[in-house]
Amino acid sequence: MRRKLVFWTAFNSYQSEKLLRYLPANATHPVQTAEWTRRRVQLFKEYNLKSILNQNYEDFLYVVLLDFNLKHITKPLLPPHPDKRVIYCYRDKPVLARLKEYDEIVFALIDNDDMYSDKAGELMMGCPAEWMYFKRGYALDIQSQQLWGYDTVGSGPFFAHRMDPKTMIKFDRDKRHPTHKAVINKNPERLEDGNFCVLLHESNTSSNVNMHYVLNKEANINILKRRFGL
Repeated sequence: MRRKLVFWTAFNSYQSEKLLRYLPANATHPVQTAEWTRRRVQLFKEYNLKSILNQNYEDFLYVVLLDFNLKHITKPLLPPHPDKRVIYCYRDKPVLARLKEYDEIVFALIDNDDMYSDKAGELMMGCPAEWMYFKRGYALDIQSQQLWGYDTVGSGPFFAHRMDPKTMIKFDRDKRHPTHKAVINKNPERLEDGNFCVLLHESNTSSNVNMHYVLNKEANINILKRRFGL
């Protein structure tokens, strides 16, 4: 059986499609601006992408779906990556055709400013369940350089789905993936703690993070250095 681990993120396509629904006509959301994009690309490269390329399980693809209408902003900042496992795409059809060559994929969601540990891919590929998720991990405040224990409290986004890629129609985060709470309702397998990290930055820092999710404050930030590729 041909199997593949596939990480994916809707870099700006999901945000721009979803958030713009609620804006007045002709309004500009920050996600459509060069300023937002430059800052998010910086975070993506410095944290998220490093963590994916740091995986012990090396046989993966990382699909980064970008908004075609914002290509003039993102293409100069995200040219084709030298590591062929990283795919920056504006149209999902060619990538879906490539995935359909496999008998099975483990499809793992990650936001563009979050991280997986070096063990995450191994744990997901080794799990026999159809649905799986990480419940407890870390949150890193990049302004204060504080590391927190973090619990997703039943609605976490760090989940994966073992599936037949031939059933995939498109990379649609609203339709392809259920909501976080709906994943929990599928009775997913809980994977080992400590293998994801939420990045706290800009207004979303530990000064105003929902403390309902925080377990404790870690004294030693170096716990992230090797395991998350920082």
